[in-house]
Amino acid sequence: MSNRENFDKWFADYIRSLARDPNAGFLLTMVSFPLLERYLRQHTNAVPKSPSFIKGLLKLFPELQSDAVAQSFWTIYRHGLLHNVTMSRESHGLTLDSPRAVEVQADGKVWLNPVLFAERVVATIDRDFETFERGQPLSTVNVYGIAPGPHGSPSSYVGTGLPPSPGTGSKII
Repeated sequence: MSNRENFDKWFADYIRSLARDPNAGFLLTMVSFPLLERYLRQHTNAVPKSPSFIKGLLKLFPELQSDAVAQSFWTIYRHGLLHNVTMSRESHGLTLDSPRAVEVQADGKVWLNPVLFAERVVATIDRDFETFERGQPLSTVNVYGIAPGPHGSPSSYVGTGLPPSPGTGSKII
């Protein structure tokens, strides 16, 4: 499969499906940030939180309004959610009520609409897939048929690495 087909099957199709579920906001956000990070790294040729990277983030999400807000947004959402599965409730939050992907309120609180945010990330990558694809190669998928295990249920292994090792009850065919 091509990188584009893999991106669609592994990410875009699932993001579009999850976007219909009002309870999937955290998952949408947690999947969208690494995709956005890969895209912005390639687009800006810079590492996260560097001035060039933050400028690229601000260009994609101008509603962040300033470098300082964009920097805070990246740190709290990306690092908070992906490393701690949480974020500062005093300054940031998720909402499906905002008509914008990101909304900065007068009091400084930043709201993220996970559906609109994920849709913008996917649409950006869709429009400029060549940039997303540059750099470190995307994983390839290997499909292995696996003979029935000890319980007799046939299965297959699809993954980016090696199949299950012999001795786990399944035999690679």
